[in-house]
Amino acid sequence: MDGVKERKPYNSRLFGAILFVFALLGIALIVYRIASYRYEFDENFYPVDYGRFNFLSYFTVLSNILGYFYLFLCAFACFGNERAKRKAFSPLLKLMTVEYTVISGIVYLSGLSMGFSSPLTFDTAAHFMMSVMQIFYHIVMPLIMIIMLFLPATDEKIRLKKAWLFGIFPLVYSVFSIIRGAVSRLHFYPYPFYKPDFFWEMLFKDKPLESTKAFLLLIPFLIAGILLFILIAIIFILIHNRLTGGKENGTD
Repeated sequence: MDGVKERKPYNSRLFGAILFVFALLGIALIVYRIASYRYEFDENFYPVDYGRFNFLSYFTVLSNILGYFYLFLCAFACFGNERAKRKAFSPLLKLMTVEYTVISGIVYLSGLSMGFSSPLTFDTAAHFMMSVMQIFYHIVMPLIMIIMLFLPATDEKIRLKKAWLFGIFPLVYSVFSIIRGAVSRLHFYPYPFYKPDFFWEMLFKDKPLESTKAFLLLIPFLIAGILLFILIAIIFILIHNRLTGGKENGTD
């Protein structure tokens, strides 16, 4: 890979096979979720049938798909594919994947403890599989990506000034989700903090909702959220650079 030597265990086919299995399992769970979709009315979490493919609207699912794609690249790289190495050994791609999956897990577990996320249930086969998927998306994948964080593929560092790049995807996703929820017929918001009444009720209690002001109120919280992504990116970059001990590469 242009003279860049990969570190262990990225030259191990066994490690590549393990990554491939996890990525394949993740894809299989997504296919299963879409194929076996069945709407169940839930007054608190699923009051409306948003459709089979709405599942793909969640940041968690999208970040997991990115994670599976990255694990596949790493797996092929471990098997010696040079094209895969050029992508898989990019520290920028890896750290973005780490951050997005880890934040998804933290937000879900926080929401679970505060009652914002639907609880895990194992009373039926369908509910068992749904809970297994939630655990895989929000706990297993973040843990895998944290492990990957501490296994740098090369000695290449990332410049701190690139941390702002980590905020692009969350910003685009957030703006799209808010606009989609506002203009779509079913008014679907993937997360409660995208709803215009979420912060309004938190700050103004019983004061009647004023839609325009409520949407404007989302702006400072959205900016704060993106800045948080960038701050966490800086932390991950510092960890990565400390682990590599290599020289900065201005091309990545």
